[in-house]
Amino acid sequence: FFIPLAALAATGLICIAMQYRPLGQDPVVTDTSFVMEGSALAQLIPGPGTEIAFDPAAPGGPVARLTATATLEAAGALSAGVGAVIPPEFEALLPGRTIDVQITVSNADPELTELGIGYFTVGSGDTGWRMREIMAEGVVLTLRHDIPADAPLGNNDWVGIWPDPQGAGRPISIRRIVVTIVSDVGSN
Repeated sequence: FFIPLAALAATGLICIAMQYRPLGQDPVVTDTSFVMEGSALAQLIPGPGTEIAFDPAAPGGPVARLTATATLEAAGALSAGVGAVIPPEFEALLPGRTIDVQITVSNADPELTELGIGYFTVGSGDTGWRMREIMAEGVVLTLRHDIPADAPLGNNDWVGIWPDPQGAGRPISIRRIVVTIVSDVGSN
């Protein structure tokens, strides 16, 4: 009885978190892309098991510093990590399309060599967590994904980042998140 109740509660918390949008600079949205950088990074939302601190004065420009306080194995099925909520006007363009997600990231701890990224639709068509290698000097992580033509709309799409799969609180820095429409599914 406890496990289904806990799963239901976690799902409810995720849905509530995905509806929250802080005030401030908005990401740039066009007919083909969503770009979150600069002070718009303050809009990233921590899911269960993750934390975020926005640093507007970081060398090289604003960054969001992310940590995980829980392991991906323990909390990743119940949380979409730290997320960038995709605005409804861009989400409406995505069903039946192929997208590229690019995340510019660096880490401060040389022992942290990977993180999880994913694209979540809260329904069907999620990527799940994909592990990617990271490094101190920074790297652009990529993820290509086909959004199903019948993907549900409703302000639920989310680019998720799990900053530390071991949940050891080691920070990463996010400088930019970009989602680009590449083509219609099957035409690339």
